[in-house]
Amino acid sequence: MADAWSARAVVAAILDTTRSDAVTDDHSPSRARLMSGAALVNAVQPWLHLHDLEPLPAPERPGARLGLSDVARIEATTDTFRDLDNEHGGGLSRLAVVGQLQHVTHLARSGTYTEETGRALFVAVAELASVAGWMTHDAGAHADAQHYLLLGLQAAKQAGRDGAGIGGHLMNCLARQANHLGRTEDALELVQAAQYGTRRLRPGRLRALLCSLEARSHAVLGHLDEMTRATGAAEQALANDDPATTPGWAAWFDHAEFRVTAGVCEYEAAKHAPDRVGHAIALIKQGTADRPADRVRSRAFDQIALARAHVRAGQPEAAAATTDTALTLMGNITSTRVGDRLRELDAELAAAPGTSATADSRARIHAVLQPL
Repeated sequence: MADAWSARAVVAAILDTTRSDAVTDDHSPSRARLMSGAALVNAVQPWLHLHDLEPLPAPERPGARLGLSDVARIEATTDTFRDLDNEHGGGLSRLAVVGQLQHVTHLARSGTYTEETGRALFVAVAELASVAGWMTHDAGAHADAQHYLLLGLQAAKQAGRDGAGIGGHLMNCLARQANHLGRTEDALELVQAAQYGTRRLRPGRLRALLCSLEARSHAVLGHLDEMTRATGAAEQALANDDPATTPGWAAWFDHAEFRVTAGVCEYEAAKHAPDRVGHAIALIKQGTADRPADRVRSRAFDQIALARAHVRAGQPEAAAATTDTALTLMGNITSTRVGDRLRELDAELAAAPGTSATADSRARIHAVLQPL
C-alpha cells in the first residue's frame, strides 16, 4: 500500500488517468470502481497513518526550472477553473481541468525544483485533482470523481505537513460525495477521519466546513444532540477564521454557506422532530440572502433546499415560488447534481397533499428534467 503512495507512483497514476479520460467518450463505461464502506475507508487510511514520505525523487528527465512563482501561477489558474465551476457547473470545463492536471503533473515528473517548490507543486497537483474530481462528480460520473479525489489525496501526502489542509479538503469532497449518494455512514466516517488528520492545523474555515458536514451527517442519521454540538463547533471555528489566510479551496465556505448548511441540518432534523422546520426555513433564507450572485449553482441548491423545507412545513405556494427560482437558475448551469436534488424535490411534492401550486411545480420540474 505504501508503494502506491510514493511520489513516482502517484505521478504515474495521475498521468494514466488523465490521458485515458481525455480520449474516452463521456458515455463509455468507467474504468474506476465506486468504493463504499470498508473499502473506501481503507483507501484513505494511508493519508492518516503513513509517515511523511521520503524526499521527492529527482526528475526522470530533467526539464524546466520551476520556482514558487510558477506554482503561484498554477494556483491562480486553478482558482479560475473553480470559479467557472461555481458559476456554470462542472460539465462545461471539466476536460480543460483534466488537461491542466495532466500538464502540471508532467511538471512534477520532469521539472527541476527545490524540495520546498516540489512540496508546493504537489499541493497544486492535489488542488487541481480536487477540482477535476468535483467537476466530474457534478457531471454525474461518480466512480471517476472518487478516483480523482483519491489521487489528489495521494498527491497531498507528498507535500508532508504542507499538504494537510488540501488533504482535509479532499476528504471533505469524498464525504460530500458520499452524502449526495445517500451513504451517510461513509460520509460521517470520512469527515471524522478528516478532522483527525487536520487536528494540528489552526482552527478556521477548514474546521468549520468539516464540522458542518459532520452535523449534516448526524442530522440525516437522527443524532440530533450530536448535530447541535457539531453545528456549534462549526460556528465557533468560522468565527476564529482569518480571511486573509484562507486558501482558495476553502473560500466557498463563508457565512452564507454555513447558514444554509445549518438550515439543511434543521430540515433533516425536522424529519425526526417536525417542529424544527421553521428554524430550517429561517436559516436557509438568511444564507440565501447573503449568497454571492456569481455562486449560481449554490443559489440553485439553496432554492431547492428552501422549497423542500416549505413542502415539509405544508406551505405549497411558498414551495412553488422557490421552485420557480431554482428552475430559472438551473437554466444557467450544467450540473447533474442539481438535477438529482430536483428529483428529490419532485418526489416530496408528489407525497404532499395535492394542490394546484404543487401540480404546477411538478409540471415545471418535469419539463426541465426531461432533456437531462
